[in-house]
Amino acid sequence: MIYVNDDHYSRDFFNARFAYYETLPVLRNCAGQRLAVCLTDTAEWIALCLFIREKQGSVFPIHAATPLEAARRAAHRAECHQLLFHALDNPVVISERAADAAGMLVQMSSGTTGEPKTIARAWDSIDEEITSYIASFGAAAQLTPVVACPVTHSYGLICGVLVALQRGVQPIVITQINPKYVIKILRTHPQHLLYASPTLLNTLSQLMPTGTRFHAVMTSGAVMPKPWFEALQQKTEFLFQQYGCSEAGCVALSQHMQAANDMGKPLPHVELVAGTNSETPAEIVITKQGTTIFTQDLGYLDTQGHLFFVARQDDTIIVAGLNVYPQEVEDVLLEYGPITESVVYKKQDAYAGERACVKFVARAAVDINHLRAWCAKHLAPHQVPHEFQQLDDIPRLPNGKINRKSLANATAVAPA
Repeated sequence: MIYVNDDHYSRDFFNARFAYYETLPVLRNCAGQRLAVCLTDTAEWIALCLFIREKQGSVFPIHAATPLEAARRAAHRAECHQLLFHALDNPVVISERAADAAGMLVQMSSGTTGEPKTIARAWDSIDEEITSYIASFGAAAQLTPVVACPVTHSYGLICGVLVALQRGVQPIVITQINPKYVIKILRTHPQHLLYASPTLLNTLSQLMPTGTRFHAVMTSGAVMPKPWFEALQQKTEFLFQQYGCSEAGCVALSQHMQAANDMGKPLPHVELVAGTNSETPAEIVITKQGTTIFTQDLGYLDTQGHLFFVARQDDTIIVAGLNVYPQEVEDVLLEYGPITESVVYKKQDAYAGERACVKFVARAAVDINHLRAWCAKHLAPHQVPHEFQQLDDIPRLPNGKINRKSLANATAVAPA
């Protein structure tokens, strides 16, 4: 069935766990119940998720490192009935509300533009996504999925694990996210398809031994900076990218990436509209099973029907009426020799309404005045950052994304 790191878990293991779950009232009678689950054993979590899905219960996965009180708060926020924390036979009662009408996978939005919100997707909606994903992604049929991202998140769980099991392929789930260990696993399985975040992929790309290449790589969750994308292209036989949102799951898949922001063609189970070109991006709107989802992402569809992501609406910076898209400025900053990572965000300004600001990481101390002058040569005046700050590291959320709003609340230096 699956590998977790170097350990194999056969169908017999899953059958035995299913039999054990039937002895526990909280699981045997879980239809309509919303269970928050926080387990340290990844194989146990996957088995339990499959069981709850089969029983038409609802499950809310919580990252294994979450402390009890934080898990309890998350379970309450997600309107769960009970919490299974590090054990299955001692459930914590959270709520006695009415049962769910259908079994669902429950997750929290990333919260990068505000307070996290609960997203509940029915299992039949997820089954439709899996069927559409498999039908559209024939290139992956004979590859071994190596899932180096959390399987408590839909990217790793649905596209990495559930899709593989539906195909009849044994996925390898990696919980030891040590880059050298990941590379060892990839070399052991030469026909691999690696599911990972852009940050991990960039690290692996830099550490990949000379003369070796990734076979196939899938990225998702955030657009890679242009230099990362180009470096990974040189070390990968097949580079894929998928796009989606918490409410709809994966809705587009790029199998022949033209650029770092190329999200590919929409999957057949959804309808998708956006802008018509890079000069006039518009909100990406998804229609799925009769429901319209406004993503708050800006993008456009080219003449070939490929979706290109431009920016989050809330991240767009409007300087004296002119739009500044952070990714465009970040890519230019990464062309400045010492800089290895940059994040552009907005701050309010009394004269221009908003201003672009940047925090960056570099291999050596950077002369801010020189950097500002360099930006003035390579960017339009309204795109040049108003504030610059060099950091040792860019703070990230647990899912690897960056909360641009929180960066604006931190003290910056070197205003123009």
